Formats: sequence, structure tokens, C-alpha cells
Amino acid sequence: MDSGFDSLKSQLRDSVEECTGRGLVYAAKWAAEQLCSLSAETSTVPKPMGVPLTKPATPTLKHRLRGASRQLPLGTDTEYRPRDAEQERKDQWSRLDSNERDKVTLAKCLFDMREFDRVRHVLQECQGPRAVFLGLYARYLSRERKISENSSRSNESVEAKQVAGESDSELVAIRDELEARDSESDLDAFGVYLLAMVHKSLGQKQLARTACIRSLNMYEYNWSAWQLLETCVDRRESMDKLSGELPGGWMRHAFLAHMLLEVFLPSSNSNGNSSSSTNGGSGNNNGTSSDEFSVHCQVLEQLFPQSQFVIGLCAVRHYNMREFEEARRLFGLLQKIDPYRLELADVHSNILYVMEDRARLGELAHRCAELDRFRPETCCVIGNYYSLRREHEKAVSYFQKALQLDRNYLAAWTLMGHEFIEMKNTTAAIDAYRNAVDVDDKDYRAWYGLGQTYEMLNMSHYAISYYAKAAALRPYDSRMWCALGNCYEQSKQLSQAIDCYRRALVGSTESESLAISRLARLYDNTGDRERAAYYYQLLYEHALKNGAQALYSAGGAVGELGGGAVGGSGGMHGGQDELAAACLYLASFEHERGRKQVALRYLTQVIDGASSGGASQQRVDEAKEMMRAMSSQS
Repeated sequence: MDSGFDSLKSQLRDSVEECTGRGLVYAAKWAAEQLCSLSAETSTVPKPMGVPLTKPATPTLKHRLRGASRQLPLGTDTEYRPRDAEQERKDQWSRLDSNERDKVTLAKCLFDMREFDRVRHVLQECQGPRAVFLGLYARYLSRERKISENSSRSNESVEAKQVAGESDSELVAIRDELEARDSESDLDAFGVYLLAMVHKSLGQKQLARTACIRSLNMYEYNWSAWQLLETCVDRRESMDKLSGELPGGWMRHAFLAHMLLEVFLPSSNSNGNSSSSTNGGSGNNNGTSSDEFSVHCQVLEQLFPQSQFVIGLCAVRHYNMREFEEARRLFGLLQKIDPYRLELADVHSNILYVMEDRARLGELAHRCAELDRFRPETCCVIGNYYSLRREHEKAVSYFQKALQLDRNYLAAWTLMGHEFIEMKNTTAAIDAYRNAVDVDDKDYRAWYGLGQTYEMLNMSHYAISYYAKAAALRPYDSRMWCALGNCYEQSKQLSQAIDCYRRALVGSTESESLAISRLARLYDNTGDRERAAYYYQLLYEHALKNGAQALYSAGGAVGELGGGAVGGSGGMHGGQDELAAACLYLASFEHERGRKQVALRYLTQVIDGASSGGASQQRVDEAKEMMRAMSSQS
């Protein structure tokens, strides 16, 4: 067996042990899943992109945990030799951990039973890095639990605020103790990770980012640290700059692939199809971010060919690219591999909701309820099921149950906001969306929901601000720009509206016809007949290619964004009438240019279309009147 493969297994096994011992169960589970997904036949570990998957001359695991943040440049053959002070500190930590082993074991049992205050009591005199982490982490979780319990008591708001204030003081005390140890170089990689968590909770995102990167360069096999770093990074930040600060092992590929999930670029295929590998490949889309995602995903597929994490990444990527058929197929594959899995079930339910697949969504809701009725994901799935049935009150109750189980569950806040929009309860919708933004200010769905709510309230200034935030987070999603353009149009800011609709044409084709139609009308209203005719011609060609019903079917945001199509609806008949309006305009324009036969063809199409239930009678009468006028002039 290749030494690289053995090293990879050793890294994952050590990660499971170290994370489990500190109560980081999600990081431990993630590492264990990757360990079990390694191919038994793999004899070599691939090294794509010229980047080693394990660094040469890497210090031992125990040494890296003990705060040795200095690492050799890649390719250095000289063995790393820590300074005497670092060696002494490492030896001292080992002695302390050994002497405190029994107390730490008892504290870990109490931690698993969620008796956090007892953990602090048992470890109050311990000084080893494992005991310090466990004690302060228990203190942090105790604070979180008190806030959660008091925030659920709506009739005790004053008391809740008092406890929240005391908890903030508690958080500052935890930070001060960690920083004091850090200033004395008495904090290992996990301690630095905990410091990053505290900084993030205090709203000190930049300090949290710096601490995360420090922790990962000391010990990179803590998946929870990577996830925390993702919440601290601005998505507009240069990926090259970020990559240069990260450790050079294989974990960076998992992180960067996960980071790129929400980066939306239009598909290279007009029909939205994309090729994928047998276990859920990454798709072939234009754009740098899609190419980068594919590269990182291919690295992970080679390392972990049976990984549910990798398949889940690809499924969510297809969902974010709005390639729902492929996303549904991959989620079906995940369900076959592990029928008891609840992770990402909420995303799966969103796909079935948007596809209006009530039968499959009902089946998924029933299965999740049987597995665990008290998981946030289960409540979210059931909420989506009731929403699809238009039982919005029941849907809201299940989203509220999800939030009782996890107050930072982003999907529940956003989906609950959508339900309140459907119920015309704008005050509650705004509150839900604002909570979603507090959890993750990079969630474009929440910003879009806020824009939509304020647009309903005829508060265009606020709506424009929120739509602009959504468009900044999703610059290649035409729906964002169409919503923003519609808001500018309603505010009589026509030049800004035109800019937004033109920007929408750069992105996905989903709202292309809507943007073209609005541009044609706006240019007509401003007296620019040449440009109006150009966009009406594009609209006409689009209808011939895709069918007139496509003119309005693409603008909707039902399910994922809530509230229906931007700028109204009309379905097939609305699309036919829009096509008829385009033909009438083009007929008038061509007649003015002396091209009578071309104009007559456009008018004939309007009249012939009426027999198939297309254009309205008003449009047909206009076409006949124009034909009579042209005949009388000849």
C-alpha cells in the first residue's frame, strides 16, 4: 500500500480521535465518513494540480496540536526541528494531559450528557490543553443554551434581555481567558479554534477569520474550523488571496469546493443540462468558479470515491445552478446509499417543492418523520410539504418547531418568511428575513425576500436596497436583476431600470424573455424606436425558438424565493399576448421603413394565432385595422 494512502488514513483516524475527545462530534463524524469512503483498492493517492496532498516532512500530529504553527515550505527536505522552548511546552502539555486524564474522561462523559456546568466544575483546576478546551467549550455551550431557552419565552422578554446581557459578559470572559493563554503561547490548535468561535459570536468577524486560519495552519483536520472560516469570509474576497493563506493539504479542496457552492454562474447549455460523473460529478459550466469547483470536486472524488459528502456537494451545486433534474437524481442516489440519512433532506425537499412533485415530497416527509421527528431537517421537509399543499399556517408551525430545535437554522427562517409572504403578513415576513440575515448575511434568498416584502408595501427605496444586496451576492442570476429593474421601473427611474434589465441578459437564461420584454417596452416609452424594435425582434425570435408560453414561465421564483414571478404572471395566454404586442410593434416599425411585406407577415401571425387561443381579441382587432390601413395606402 502506498505511503500516501496510509498517511491519509492515519490523518483521518487521528482527526476522529482528537475531535471526539474534545466534543467536536460533527467534525469527528465528517472525518469518520471520509475514512469509511476510502476505496479499499486504492493503492496510490493522486496528486492533481501539482499540489501534494500531504506535506513532506510534516511534524507529527501531537506536535502540530501543541501549537507548532511554523511549517516548512512545500518541497523542503530538511526535517523540522522545533526550538527548545516549543519542545518544552509540548512536553509540559503532554505531562498535564497525562496527569489530568481521569478528570478529563469524567468531564467528557458529563459533556456528552450536556451537563455543561458540571464539566466546568470538574475541570476548574486543570491546566492541560485538552482540559482547558473542554472546560471553556462547555462554558460557551452553556451560554448558548441559556440564550436559546430564554429567547423561546416570548412572555419573558425583559428577563431574556437580562440573561442575554449576562451571557455577553460571559462570552467576553471566555475570550479574555483564551487571549491571555494565547499571549503566553499556551493555546493549541483547538484552543485557537475556540477563540475564533468566540470572536465570531461577538461579531468580530475579521479576528475570527484570522484565528481560524491560524488554527488550521496548526492542525488542518478539524472540519468544524473550516466551516467556521467559511462564515467569516466575504464571498467577494479573492479566492487566490484566501488560498494563499490556507494549509496546503487535501482538506483545502473540500473547503474550497464547499465555498464555491453558492457561487452562481449561467450554465453553458441552454437547456440547463450538464454532464456529470457516475457518482455525482460536478457539471460542465462556463465560468471560472464552475471550473474551480470541478477541479476541487475531482480531487475529492479520486480520494474518496464513495463519499456521501462529495455526492452531496455535487447535488447542492446542481440545485444552486437550478439544474433540478440532476440534483434530484443525486439526492435519490444518496438516499439509496444511506436510507437513514437526514443531512441535506431540507435541500432535497426544496427541489421537490420547486418541481411541484407532491408525491415524492410527501414520501420524503413521511420517511424523515419516521427516522427522527425532532430534527430541524425533518421539520423543514414537513413544512415544505404543507406549503406545497397551500396549508401555510401548518407550514409556519413546522418551521417554528425547527427553530425551537436550532435557532440558527437558516433555512427555517427564510422559508418561514416565504410563508408569511403568502399569508400577506408582511410584518412577520420582515422579522423572519431579518433573523435569516443575522444568521448568515450572505444568504441572497433572505435579502431577496426583504426586497419583495418592502416592494409589496410600496416602499421602493428599501426594496431597491435589499434587491441590490441580493444581486451583489448572485450577480449572474437574472432573477435578481429583473426584480431590481422592476423596482426601479415602478419608481420611475427608467435609466437604472434599463441598466438592470440589460445586466440580467448577461446572466442565466431563466428570466431572459422577461428582461427583453421590459427593455423593448422601456425603449419604446423613451422614444428610442430603433432599440425598441431590436428587443422586440429578440423577443419574437425567443418565442419562435422556445414557444410563446416561455415568455412568462421563466421569471418565477415560486418555492425557492417565494411569492411567485417577478413583475406579475400571465402564463401561456399572457405570453401569447406579449408576442402579439411584439408583432404589432414590429409591423408598424417595418411599415415605416417601407417594408410592407415584412409588416404584413407579422400582422398575419397575430391573426392566425387567435384561432389557437393565442392573442387577445383586442390585439387581433388592432392587427386587422393595421392591415386595412396598409391596403388602403397601396
